[in-house]
Amino acid sequence: MIANSQPADARSFMPKDRFEQPVSTDSERAAQLNDQANDCLFALQPGGGELIDAALELDPHFALAHCTKARALLQSGQTAAAREFAKRGQQLAERLSKREQQHAGIVCQAIHGQSAAALRALRGHAAEHPRDAVPLSFALGVYGLLGFGGLTDFQTQQVRLLESVAPAWGEDWWFLAAFGWATVEIGRTRKGIAMLDRALALNPANANAVHGRAHGYYEEGAVAEGEAFIAAWLPGYSPEALLHGHLAWHQALFALQRGAVERALDVYRASICPQASAALPMFTTIDCVSLLMRLLLCGCPPTAEQRRELAAYVDAHFAKPGMPFLNVHLALAHGCAGDDSALAELSERMASLPTAGQSGAVARRLCAAIADYAEGRFGEAAAILDEVAPRLTAIGGSNAQRDLFIDLNAAAHLCAGAEPKARAVVQDRSSRRAGHLNEAWFEHSIRRAGAVRPGA
Repeated sequence: MIANSQPADARSFMPKDRFEQPVSTDSERAAQLNDQANDCLFALQPGGGELIDAALELDPHFALAHCTKARALLQSGQTAAAREFAKRGQQLAERLSKREQQHAGIVCQAIHGQSAAALRALRGHAAEHPRDAVPLSFALGVYGLLGFGGLTDFQTQQVRLLESVAPAWGEDWWFLAAFGWATVEIGRTRKGIAMLDRALALNPANANAVHGRAHGYYEEGAVAEGEAFIAAWLPGYSPEALLHGHLAWHQALFALQRGAVERALDVYRASICPQASAALPMFTTIDCVSLLMRLLLCGCPPTAEQRRELAAYVDAHFAKPGMPFLNVHLALAHGCAGDDSALAELSERMASLPTAGQSGAVARRLCAAIADYAEGRFGEAAAILDEVAPRLTAIGGSNAQRDLFIDLNAAAHLCAGAEPKARAVVQDRSSRRAGHLNEAWFEHSIRRAGAVRPGA
């Protein structure tokens, strides 16, 4: 419940947060607790909610603590409550410093879905206050303001934003992890990995750095090393933590890449499937369906039980379409389940949604391709996937996540009897990416697809 308080004038007591930004609060301890809460949220570790509640008990007028509380609620899927706290934080900041007003305003806009306005405000704010970490963090990652902004060059824009503020940062575990992963994603793998390794040395508990490092292993084709890295780190991470299921997804993906299908299935059952995952429904759905589709493309289609479980989970949590990246995975889930009518209904409902940048248009075309593939129209599916390939980044997600659609494209060409085109799809990717996505990977994985149809 939001504290019953009135906006306060700028405080005479101005401690600084750990990023050297002055904050208006009557309690130095509240400022410390706010820092600790943000660090938990940045590292994707449990406990941030309790810490920020304690800060607000000490100072109910602490505007930026309300913003932190909003972020904590958002990460736990409580969007309506997050919006209330974000709005209250903005109101409390009205009589504070310009920086705090802008900080609270950006958080409020981002949480209320005003993404374009939040991103515009953030760019100017970052130029003035490059070490104001919380607003900056909303732009970052594959699900941030840039990643879900419908931009085909969001990865490059993210790196440019981080480069613009980097001179103000020096060595900080949060910043190095964010910058390192963004750098890996644009193909500067060794440079990004060096930053991620340093971030982990500074804070080994940072799940975001572990996640970025997993992508580094993936992009380098270091399959065994990546699997061992996740296997060593994950047991110390709470199964209830936000990123646990997705890190397990990386572990399963590494196992699948080295041909250990049963190991990948073991990880799926233990940590990824709907019954095992404690992640938000969107993340659970995306991880489940992307792994099951990869298994299908390797000649190991989901069992009837796995299909039913995923279909029931999707039906329970997604009564209507949402973000384009999610919608594509909902289509894949319906395809896996063999539910052609649900696929058709999703496509029809998506047609009425507004288009955010190119993401909505690309997502609709991907859903059409998925429907074609699921119904055995492999040539039509391949033609659509060829068409959208240059714009695939518009839907968001990481390189590793979007690789599924490249795999599906190659499989569609194979199933249509066009092996040279299938090879060209995979060779194009490996010419821009790591060696493990080359001919050997093609022979090991996609060739097994045959004419397996989802839901068959």
